Amino acid sequence: MKDFELHIPTKIIFGKKALKQIPKELPKLGKKALWVYGKSSIKKTGLYEKLKAFLSKTNVEFVELGGVKSNPLLSKVLEGIELAREHKVDFILAVGGGSVIDTAKTIACGYYYKGDIWNFFEKKTYPEKALPIAVILTISGTGSELNEVSVIVHDTKKVKRSLRSSLLFPKVSFLDPTLTFTVSAEYTAYGAVDAFSHVFEFFVNREYKKDCLVEDLMVSIMKNIMKWSKVAIKEPTNYEARANLMWSSSLALCGVVKAGIGSYRFPIHAIEHTLSGGYDIPHGLGLAILMRAWIKKYKDDNIIKKFFAKVFDLSIKRDRNISDKGVELFENWLRELKIPVSLAEIGIPERDIDMVVDKAFEIFELYGAEKEYPKERIRELLKIAI
Repeated sequence: MKDFELHIPTKIIFGKKALKQIPKELPKLGKKALWVYGKSSIKKTGLYEKLKAFLSKTNVEFVELGGVKSNPLLSKVLEGIELAREHKVDFILAVGGGSVIDTAKTIACGYYYKGDIWNFFEKKTYPEKALPIAVILTISGTGSELNEVSVIVHDTKKVKRSLRSSLLFPKVSFLDPTLTFTVSAEYTAYGAVDAFSHVFEFFVNREYKKDCLVEDLMVSIMKNIMKWSKVAIKEPTNYEARANLMWSSSLALCGVVKAGIGSYRFPIHAIEHTLSGGYDIPHGLGLAILMRAWIKKYKDDNIIKKFFAKVFDLSIKRDRNISDKGVELFENWLRELKIPVSLAEIGIPERDIDMVVDKAFEIFELYGAEKEYPKERIRELLKIAI
């Protein structure tokens, strides 16, 4: 294994009684908070009133910012920063999934920054201070409740960029799997694929590729996601399915599974950010299509064969057609989740490939990976994805 450092400063409160800890935990962060949430679902499901009852016991004053959409927009972040400053809040409370949490994180670090907040996402500068963040998770997938990453879409540029800072770790995250019972089958599937993709990228694009503890952990998480996603879609109120998906999603991108693997890349995510940023498709959908393309393109590489062997219980020695069999099994999982497997199926035409390539290449340039992922390599993958 490679040397590593790991620090996860987030307190996790997990289970059916997690919300009962709200009155105890939130006052530790301050007396006034900006409560960030999504669109109408929080009110349609009754969660809004349920949370209000818990929040009323905290003696914390809340200012509300609703309307956060999937593929969260910079404009909503700017609205939140203005609101937070106007009311001089002490912390940010995010109630939702990754889009809401990422919006809250960016508001938290933008609160103290006087310049253009987009500078953080273009790596021109980095946050030096941020408001504390608390999370009540309602959708599993991104893992943002237990990591230091935020991903935001620029409204006018139609580009999606990420920000990483230790200041963005939530102080406390409440994870009650019952809150995900009302998540649709479609978004349950997209969340599962999102979580799976985090581990998949670490597995196939790592420096240290030998057998090791974290590899076994990666395999276990991927297997669990595949198993429980199918159950959750058929039985949306199955607690064990929702609980396993929720915790798998949190573990997938909190830093544990990359401990000891050395350097790594996330090329599938880089390219997908161009798709969801430009076409406003669900992040998990874009990842599903690109992962399938990646697996098909590199199916004969040793690390992909190792992935097939460990995740699908195949044998590199005995299964002579392990590559084709592995591709088939992965596609079967996506189809069982009723997820499209090609760009054509979701209305992205082949004539758009050059534009997508150019925008994706800008992301690789931003991270100094343009030599490893030249335009032709990106184009080859997208042609398979079509």
